[in-house]
Amino acid sequence: MDGGCGGGACGGGGRQGSGSADFRRTLRTAMLVSAALGAFLLIVAARTQAVALWASAVLALNHAATHGVMLATMGRSSDARARLSLLHGVGLAAAVLCVVVVAGRTVAGFEPPDAPVASLALLAAMGVSLSMATVLFAGRRGALSLRSIWLCARGDLLPQTAGLVGLAGVWLLVDPWPDAVVGALAAAGLCPTAWTLFRAAIGQTASSLQTPHRR
Repeated sequence: MDGGCGGGACGGGGRQGSGSADFRRTLRTAMLVSAALGAFLLIVAARTQAVALWASAVLALNHAATHGVMLATMGRSSDARARLSLLHGVGLAAAVLCVVVVAGRTVAGFEPPDAPVASLALLAAMGVSLSMATVLFAGRRGALSLRSIWLCARGDLLPQTAGLVGLAGVWLLVDPWPDAVVGALAAAGLCPTAWTLFRAAIGQTASSLQTPHRR
């Protein structure tokens, strides 16, 4: 996985303390909160038709999947992690494609999103992101570095802030394209994470297949 939050820095940066109960509890909390936030953003996105919210929902659900994969593969073989990482990468790539398609349809249909409601939802998401970074830092117990926490918080807050700017543009211009462009770019920013997951899973699978021949 990459070094950013989406690739597991929140749960995988620095020294691994994956055997500790505290680390598992922290990851479980992060997974549940991220999943709840993603579900909330999906609901509001469907209500407001804001592409920035769709992108933020994908980001939150990606975090939940990252933490879930780590929890599911603790103490298991590298093959299991490779399979789950490949599934994670496929799902993330599909979600990114869906957001880009929604952005294109939004511009073509010229239907501005409900900017005030979407902005309030993004502000709430930013508050949750900051809170989760604090929780992860407090529960790191040597497993997370300060740099990982910064990368995690920055990886969430930058697209969310950009989403607010796009929604402000919608309100000022009465045109959906600022939100559509910002949302599509925020989603596209997850492409490197999906590619890293693909590459890591395929590399691990290839390594596992070669191992018996070395014996």
